[in-house]
Amino acid sequence: MSIVPRRGAALRALRETLWARGFVETDTPQLVPGPGLEPHIDPLTVDVRTDLIGTAAARLWLITSPELALKRVVASGVARVFQLGHVFRDGERTRRHVPEFTLLEWYRGPGSLDDILDDTLALIRAVAAVVGNSSGLDLDAPPERLTLATAFARYASIDLTAAIDETAAGDEGALARRAVAAGIALVGADTMGFDDAFFAVMDQVIEPAIGHARLCVLERWPASMAVLARRCDDDPRYAWRFELYGQHAPAGGAGGCLELCNAFDELRDPVEQRARFADDNAARARLGKPVLPIDEDFLAALPSLPSPTAGNALGVDRVLMLLLGASTIDEVLAQPFRYSCVR
Repeated sequence: MSIVPRRGAALRALRETLWARGFVETDTPQLVPGPGLEPHIDPLTVDVRTDLIGTAAARLWLITSPELALKRVVASGVARVFQLGHVFRDGERTRRHVPEFTLLEWYRGPGSLDDILDDTLALIRAVAAVVGNSSGLDLDAPPERLTLATAFARYASIDLTAAIDETAAGDEGALARRAVAAGIALVGADTMGFDDAFFAVMDQVIEPAIGHARLCVLERWPASMAVLARRCDDDPRYAWRFELYGQHAPAGGAGGCLELCNAFDELRDPVEQRARFADDNAARARLGKPVLPIDEDFLAALPSLPSPTAGNALGVDRVLMLLLGASTIDEVLAQPFRYSCVR
């Protein structure tokens, strides 16, 4: 059976679920003068003619997420808003990644991360109701909720908070050394910084251990890995961010743990946000990546966000992979991503 009818039913279910919860759909620009600055996400650049004879041009970027624009919409007075559409990220092509994919992003202002999690579960259940659920997960069960510190201690025997403190004191290799001491094999551990070590431990140890019988929420992320999120009130070394995971076991294909979404309790302080953007650009420079412009309209809008504001970005293709038991993302796209017109 073609994926197109099931994909269409899923998109309709997502929209109807949010409409029923009082959300307004919008469509913000996909070509923007300033993209997100996350060091590990690379935006696609587009040179756009700005006059009819082609003598003037502007460098623009395709969005990696509609996040900055949607928060400006919330700041303008729209309390609940969502956007369902395509986003673009350079260099991402694996069985779970394509450079152009479908993202559902929504915001509540005011709203809490608990509200956002409730939305997220309702959305996934709504899609399962129209396409089925081949995942083996009990989607009606409350998800397991773990802090990152708990997950690292339980599954990797690593004191994540201590590693954060050591990194802040200038010891960039602290987390990698703790991982090696715990018996985790990290290729290139001697030169591995915090972020690379963190993702290696997540990939090798944490993700294989979670989300088996039911979905799993990993929350309270290191603040350095949540540049747009508010720091936790009780421990500013962490930030109010969660991701949702589920194990994926397609028949006869490669499975594993799928990250489905990324949610924030939104930072509303433009001074702190500007400093975090500067840190991100410094990290990009260290990685040999281009420094990117900061969206001044976004910073100007932050003080007008309601308190609290929370939002989420849900990977629609990932949800379909999970529910339909697809081995690759191409199986759930209306047409597989191609680099060439030549067959």
